[in-house]
Amino acid sequence: REREAIISLETTRVTRLERINSAIQEAQFLLKQMKQAVEFAKTLTDRSSSSDIMRNKETLKQRFEVLREIEVPKHDETSFVKFTAASVKDLKLGFIEAIPKADAKRSTLEGLEQTLQAGVETVFTLCSKTSEGKISQADLKNQIEVLIEPAKDVTNVIVGEKEDGNLQLKFTPKVPGAYGIEVKINGDKLPTCPLTVQVKERELLVVGEMDLKFFPGDVPKRLYGIAVNTEGKVTVTDKSAGRVYVFNNEGHCLRKIGCSNEDNSGEFKAPSGVVCSNVDEVLVADELSSKVKQLNIQTGAILKMFGKRGAGKGEIKCPIDVSLDDNGRIVLTEYGNNRIHLLSQEGETISIFGDRGFAKLDDPISCIHCRDRFLVSDSGNHCIKVFNHSGSFLYRFGQQGNGDGQFKSPYGICLDNSNNLLVCDRGNNRVQQFSLIDNRFTGKTITDLPDPTGIATAPDGRILVTSGKTNKVYILK
Repeated sequence: REREAIISLETTRVTRLERINSAIQEAQFLLKQMKQAVEFAKTLTDRSSSSDIMRNKETLKQRFEVLREIEVPKHDETSFVKFTAASVKDLKLGFIEAIPKADAKRSTLEGLEQTLQAGVETVFTLCSKTSEGKISQADLKNQIEVLIEPAKDVTNVIVGEKEDGNLQLKFTPKVPGAYGIEVKINGDKLPTCPLTVQVKERELLVVGEMDLKFFPGDVPKRLYGIAVNTEGKVTVTDKSAGRVYVFNNEGHCLRKIGCSNEDNSGEFKAPSGVVCSNVDEVLVADELSSKVKQLNIQTGAILKMFGKRGAGKGEIKCPIDVSLDDNGRIVLTEYGNNRIHLLSQEGETISIFGDRGFAKLDDPISCIHCRDRFLVSDSGNHCIKVFNHSGSFLYRFGQQGNGDGQFKSPYGICLDNSNNLLVCDRGNNRVQQFSLIDNRFTGKTITDLPDPTGIATAPDGRILVTSGKTNKVYILK
């Protein structure tokens, strides 16, 4: 077997060396012709009169055109050698085989008939075939070159293997418009490339409702905030009933925490926004008690709380939503003080912004942190306001109305799994989508969504939206 392997490799080496030497000779001959043409042109321009140059102009032009049409030879192998190890029980080392290389001219890109939507991952299948039209078994991941334009509007470009031996081309177009795609295998373009595909605005579909199974006797009064941990457990606040519910991903209630009780500071008065701080714990903004409470959703215990009612530094008034920034700091939206309050994990004030100047907030509802920016839904001004990491106002987008990109009392906001900004446009009974690249409107729900209030994304890609009017959790995709 060793002798057979050596003979096979030697045969392959000799054959390829012959092809390489042949390609070198052709390239050298072509280079010699090009140099002769250049030298002739140089001599003509240096030593001849203008009339001689003009007389020889057409001849020289034709000579260069002939040279341009000659295809530069390249050494392009049609196969490569692959060693496949055998199983130990067969007591064989393995075998060597020549694997036919993929031929770009015979390969195709499938899935072009699908409708592409902004902010939604697109998947094409690259069917790589050999020069004989058979499916290529070669490992092509490092031999594929993908170019998508405009590059600034595309993210998550990935080439991966499928189970059937073909390859997948994945990417996410961020905004609507025309995109040019070019795919090369070993430097050669597919016959259909470059090609142009059209990306439409995203149509967010209401695909159903969570089948929430409350404990016997519990009737929701006003579902508000929602958060989903990495295990898929869903925490929902009932603002009017003073309760926090924990459901599994199928809607079965696992735990009920709190009840409305003015005399017990450990209970909730109006739990609003909620965020997962880890797989076992959540932070809840209790609006009427002006406190933030940390809960263990496994045990139902309130681990700690902080907040003193007031408008000064370190004081809180009517916190309506809570989130975490990229450093794990607490971002509190104070409805009562019309400001954003950035706090440490221990509840100590780090900074306050949005409460003064021409960028002053009016009934802010939700604030999230993304890419060193804070995005705030300013319901009173019917817009989204953007601040930098230090709290300085940058710009706003949106205005009052019911057109695309316009708002009527925007409420909960979040990022989906593709980093699209989703906004509960509460007064218009819809959810809108925006690109984080340039804040451009890129999609919306196409059916009526009554009173969308809180919004969160689940690990499986579902978008969950609470409705205080119907007391349901809607599922968008």
